[in-house]
Amino acid sequence: MSSPNNHLNQELWTFPCNHNLKVMGLSEHPLIEILTEIVRDQVPNFTPVNIQTRPSRTGKYHSITVNVHVEAREQLECIYRALAARDEISWTL
Repeated sequence: MSSPNNHLNQELWTFPCNHNLKVMGLSEHPLIEILTEIVRDQVPNFTPVNIQTRPSRTGKYHSITVNVHVEAREQLECIYRALAARDEISWTL
């Protein structure tokens, strides 16, 4: 899995900002709940609205996309680190 810093080239980001998080994993895992829990640890007022779920062609994997308002780069880095630490999450974008 990529390091969170690969996603956060400081020259390209201005904070605060809205950021689309995308995670992918096996469809048998509660990915929405996992993503919501991790994001709420860093963004307490996060509400999971407008979540997009998309199954893979075979249905084995799901991708979940959600928009998150982050105030600082450190918040986003913490979110990516927490996602990378979860076995249920196969990929993050």
